[in-house]
Amino acid sequence: RRLGRGAGRTPTRHRRGRWKKAHFGYGVHIGMDAGSGLVRGVEFTPANVADTEAADALIMGDEDAVYADKAYESKERRERLRAQGVKDRIMHRGAKHQSGLPHWQRRRNGLLSKVRAPVEQALGTMKRRYGYWRVRYIGLMNESEALFKALACNLRRADGLREGCMALG
Repeated sequence: RRLGRGAGRTPTRHRRGRWKKAHFGYGVHIGMDAGSGLVRGVEFTPANVADTEAADALIMGDEDAVYADKAYESKERRERLRAQGVKDRIMHRGAKHQSGLPHWQRRRNGLLSKVRAPVEQALGTMKRRYGYWRVRYIGLMNESEALFKALACNLRRADGLREGCMALG
């Protein structure tokens, strides 16, 4: 069902959506293959769920390394990756008592952000090209829309990969 606009209308709230600060809504998290740039996993969560809670569902188990934003950092996740023999490429974040990150962590974050850039590009494509800057529905349609937007990104990327292969051959 589509949310309407107009004077005096109040949107109906879905039971799975949650408030986060002054926003009611959802969050979309994607896992991407670093080599091909294809989206491998999508997690759709209420807005009040911390980003770090969605991270484990995006790790497929066959990765050589996991690159992630500092919002996905946790000591337990780093230890779990190390135990599985997966390279930890999660960015570091500062703590309350720190004035800033040490030089080596700032440098590491800068290097990791270059590898992580395609994820941000895919999310930007979903927002700009496919109009996914706001969810428009109530209920499970939001999750389906997130999956279809990721599929559209994959089709666009696969076409680019195909053209690249044809140019080589």
